[in-house]
Amino acid sequence: MSLVVDIEAYMPHRPPMRLVSELLCVKDDYAEAGTTLSTDAVVIDPNGRVEAAALMEIVAQAYAAAHGYQYHRDGKRPMRGYLAGIKDFRVEFLPPAGKRLLIKMKSSSPFEQFYNVEGQILCEGSVAASGTLKIWASQNTEPEKNN
Repeated sequence: MSLVVDIEAYMPHRPPMRLVSELLCVKDDYAEAGTTLSTDAVVIDPNGRVEAAALMEIVAQAYAAAHGYQYHRDGKRPMRGYLAGIKDFRVEFLPPAGKRLLIKMKSSSPFEQFYNVEGQILCEGSVAASGTLKIWASQNTEPEKNN
């Protein structure tokens, strides 16, 4: 499924800590998201580059948005999740602020309440970072808020 959608309704992160801005594609266990971080974003280092730790968080947030979108689309309550582990995450280069980032993700079938998410961040067609995240997710039992 190809789409461009603002992700605010599908994930709990809010500015200034929301690092991903839109979903581009969600199909089964694969998703793509996009973002462009401004020079004043909290995750930009003094040299004008995205901090390495933020790259892992960007993949995790993109997964949260895709997962939230799927649950919303299917009429289910969203799950609550946390980044529980990181495996073989490689940073090839730190993307500069202001450049468009494309995030690609593929998730595995869950084991208990854990999902492995293979993620990749591209900047101008080159892989800036890639690796596997372990996400813990559980059914959200909090009452829904009326906006």
